[in-house]
Amino acid sequence: MPAFSRLCVFLTLGAVGLGGCAAPTYQTFTKAGARDATVAQDQTACNVEANRLFPAANYPVTYPGSGGFYGTGYYGGGWGLGVTYVGSTDVNAGMRNQHRSDCMRLKGYTPVTYPVCTTAQLDGRSYAAATGAPAPAPNICAVRRQGAAPVLIDLNKPL
Repeated sequence: MPAFSRLCVFLTLGAVGLGGCAAPTYQTFTKAGARDATVAQDQTACNVEANRLFPAANYPVTYPGSGGFYGTGYYGGGWGLGVTYVGSTDVNAGMRNQHRSDCMRLKGYTPVTYPVCTTAQLDGRSYAAATGAPAPAPNICAVRRQGAAPVLIDLNKPL
């Protein structure tokens, strides 16, 4: 199989695989008596601190390509092993996420995990955003929004 064909197959499989990577849950933090503005302020402070302590450290991700003929000229060419660049990875991401979580816990927050609403659950209906951080229950789920944090809704309270 030519190198170009292998690359196309690899990228296609990668894209299909990444499509299923969206987390089926949404984690946030709750604290008795904390207003939404206070929670947001504390989360921002923890994010800034985590980003300062563990800045992004992106390294290229590559995989070996196929051999191929390279070069011409006075010394002629030869066969060599190519390398294909497929993206990058942030080696500090895990430490940054752990620090954010530890920081919020030190401020007295408890992590809470909610399921992400499925299309079948929403069934084309609209719901009002839940206030505060409701206790996890079968009727509470998170709706993803593009460019913004997910919002929690109560499936028992359609508009």
